[in-house]
Amino acid sequence: MRVFLENDTVKAELESFGAEIKSLVKKENNQEVMWSGDAAFWGKTAPFLFPFIGKLQDEKFNHEGVAYPADKHGFGQRVEYEIVLQEEDRVVFRFTDTEETYAKYPFHFELDVEYVLLETSVRENWYVKNTGEKDMYFSVGGHAAFACPGRGTEGLRNGQQVKLYGAEHKSMIFSLTLDHKGLVTDELRIIDLKDGCFTITKEIFEKDALIFDGEGITAAALCDENGDEYVRVECNAPVWGIWSHPDEKAGYVCLEPWYGICDYDGYEGNLAERPYTQVAKPGETWEGFNVICI
Repeated sequence: MRVFLENDTVKAELESFGAEIKSLVKKENNQEVMWSGDAAFWGKTAPFLFPFIGKLQDEKFNHEGVAYPADKHGFGQRVEYEIVLQEEDRVVFRFTDTEETYAKYPFHFELDVEYVLLETSVRENWYVKNTGEKDMYFSVGGHAAFACPGRGTEGLRNGQQVKLYGAEHKSMIFSLTLDHKGLVTDELRIIDLKDGCFTITKEIFEKDALIFDGEGITAAALCDENGDEYVRVECNAPVWGIWSHPDEKAGYVCLEPWYGICDYDGYEGNLAERPYTQVAKPGETWEGFNVICI
């Protein structure tokens, strides 16, 4: 089901399946900020990642001596959410665990994804309530894809810049590297920065996403070829992914704040031991958020 929100400056369209934002328009110039979801490159717009980020070793996790299957980025993007509140500029989507989810993720929970339109932004709040009787372990993240201005050729990205707030003082930043299985390797990539910015090149996404782990980033923004910022995601997440299809004609770049991370290749630990795994004790509600500014 589609939900439409609007205030004096911003219009948004959201989908209850996956609690996903599909459109975000700046009304003063009718500029669409979100990627269209063209399946020729990537058929999604802004999937919500829960309870995992990325790939896990052998596509499974271990918990209390049992191995459970684990889909890439978790099931939070592939389920129907109930709309529990809707106002002109606010909506709350809710998903509660089911027999099907419990069989592959043995926790009871209530998950709320709330969108609130502000003056020139949309705030996405995440609430993970542990309704069970044991500690709950999970990851949460955003995966929003933003449309790229085309300079006359739709989808052209080469020459655009990404600005990393919190890294303005650095001349370089280190990115983790994924292998062909989508798992983290020991290889580090050096990304050169100038005033916190790096340029998108034809080669930059050939090894999948850039992953900045513990680099102190507080926001990531996309700038056009003139260096003018047109969208920014703000979040205090410990890990950030920057990703797009390697074909330079793909008209999007994803800015992804993660409270979690993909497994390292060869990982043999338990769910609770995975780096950046979040925990909610029985009856507790974990809270997180990110803000898209346009």
